[in-house]
Amino acid sequence: MSDFALGDAAANIHVYVEKAPPVEELWGETPSQGTFRALNQGEIKAIGDISGNGWRKVFNVYAKWLMAFDTSSPYRPKNAATWQAFRDTALLQSGSHTALHVGHWSVEQLAASGGIHVIAGRTHANKLGLSEQCIWLDNEFARHPTLPVVICPISITDSFPTSKSMC
Repeated sequence: MSDFALGDAAANIHVYVEKAPPVEELWGETPSQGTFRALNQGEIKAIGDISGNGWRKVFNVYAKWLMAFDTSSPYRPKNAATWQAFRDTALLQSGSHTALHVGHWSVEQLAASGGIHVIAGRTHANKLGLSEQCIWLDNEFARHPTLPVVICPISITDSFPTSKSMC
C-alpha cells in the first residue's frame, strides 16, 4: 500500500488513517508514495457512492467537527455557512487547509510545524510509533505531551475530539 495524503499540502488540520478510501476505483490509480493529491469538487460524493456509508460518515464528521470550532478559531472554515457546504465545496481540496493522511507518515515531523493532528485508532498510533509517547486520557483518547497530536478511537465517525478541547 502506498502512503499518500488527500487534501491540501498546506493543511493545518491533519487526520491520519491506516486504510485508504477507494480512490483507485475513482481515479484508476493510487497516488504516488508520499504525495498529496487535492480532491476536486464532487469527488467526496463519488467516494461515498463507491464505498457506501463508512467513508461518507468519515467525511461528514470531519466537516461537522471543523464547523464546530468557534467562529474566531483559525481552524474553523471561513468559506462555507454549513458543514454540508464545506464538505461539498472545500473539504480535502486545494486551499481547504485539511488533509487526510493514509498509511505511515512522520506525524511528529509534521506536527512540529503546528496545526492539529488526529490519529484514528490506537493500533494505527502504535504503528506510527506514537502511542507510548502519549498521555492516555482514557482507554480510547490520548494526547501528545508536547505536540498538537491526539489519538481517538478508530470509529472517528462517532468520536472526533471536541473542537473546544483542541484550541
